[in-house]
Amino acid sequence: MFGTSDSGVPNHARADGRTFLDLLWQQAPFPASAHFVRAVRTLADRWLAENLFTRSEHDRVIAAANQSDLRR
Repeated sequence: MFGTSDSGVPNHARADGRTFLDLLWQQAPFPASAHFVRAVRTLADRWLAENLFTRSEHDRVIAAANQSDLRR
């Protein structure tokens, strides 16, 4: 979940116990929405390559990031 935008994707954890959201939010604060979306896309691409996301999960997370309004 990014603000009010829910991807419906579980917050999977790597073998070390760190989750997607753990790794994403450690990069905060994001100076602009574009920086946030870029960080989500980069991390989602990595998780897809490491088989931690399916293609569908990857695409839904990126779509949710694009639709997010983090000001709420």
